[in-house]
Parts: sequence; structure tokens; C-alpha cells
Amino acid sequence: MRDYLKSRDFHRHMRSLLAPRFQELGWEPQTGKCSFVRGGRVVWLQVSQYSNSVMGAKFTINMTEGSGSASDIRILHRLEETDRAVGKALEERIIARLPRPDPDPEVEVVGDNGQMVSVKLGDLTRANPRQWEGPADVWLPYFSKSDLDDWAAFLLPRLDRLIASSSSETVDPQLWAQRFRRLTGFFRSK
Repeated sequence: MRDYLKSRDFHRHMRSLLAPRFQELGWEPQTGKCSFVRGGRVVWLQVSQYSNSVMGAKFTINMTEGSGSASDIRILHRLEETDRAVGKALEERIIARLPRPDPDPEVEVVGDNGQMVSVKLGDLTRANPRQWEGPADVWLPYFSKSDLDDWAAFLLPRLDRLIASSSSETVDPQLWAQRFRRLTGFFRSK
């Protein structure tokens, strides 16, 4: 069912689903959008600017590992092959449960070769199997809160791998010093 969510509602709902796991992993939720911070790293969910009530919406997950937008990366490319198969099947189930418009009018859209073609409105929303074939820019479609619940259930067991430290973080001397101070704090007498 199409139950279009405004961006604000999307972020509120996803934060309620993901925040407990992020906090278990040592990340702190930020106010506003669905984002979490730990040290100099930020993980945040991004809704596609092309979202609408007819076509639904899509989101992805980004991570900032330094200062400036040049350090932003999309982390869903880190999904393993088995994760991709599960994600592809979930996307297909989400798309398949959408009701077709009744009546299903024809609309004109730009075709593959730039020409205008007529298609049924119900055919415009479909799964994108190519995004699951390799390290690609993965966007997760949703049409209702139940779709977000399904995507959260997909993401939660994979979060620790998706947000794992990059090689640049593991050699950062300030980060290691911070971890060492925290560790030695356990052994200090009180």
C-alpha cells in the first residue's frame, strides 16, 4: 500500500528503529534527521530528492569519515554477495505488494533512447535488480512505514559490518590514543 511519508516522518521512524543498535555499537544519535556520530565519523540516511507520492521514495546510507563532503561515502556498496541476494528479494517483495492503480492510466515518459513512450502508471514502479549485482549505488525503495520496518530488519544485523572502520581510521593516531586512554581507565584504581 502507498502511504507516502514526508522526509521528517521517514527520519523519525528510521531513527526509532535504528538508534538502539547504533547506541549498542557506541554511536550517539544526533537531533533532527536520522544520523549518528562517533568520534569524527557520522552515519546518516539520505532520502532521494526524486521521491513523490506516485513513485514512492528511496533512501541510502552515507558515512562521513573526515571533514568536508569529499569524505562522504555511501556504505551500502559494502554489502556482501549474500546480503545483496537478500536485499534484492526484499526489494522485489516490496514492489510486488503495491496495488496497481484502478483504473491504470497510460502516461508518457522518456524511453531508453530519448523518445516519448506510453506506459501504464502501475508499471513505473519496479524493482532495480542491476543495483544488487555488484558494488553499486544502492537505493532502498519504500512506500509505507511497513517497508521501512522491513528495511530496518534487513539493515540491523548488517550494521556492524557496514559501519566498520575504514583503513584510514584504523591508523589515525589520535583515535588510537583515545582508545588507549579509555582502556587504561579500566585498570586505574578508584
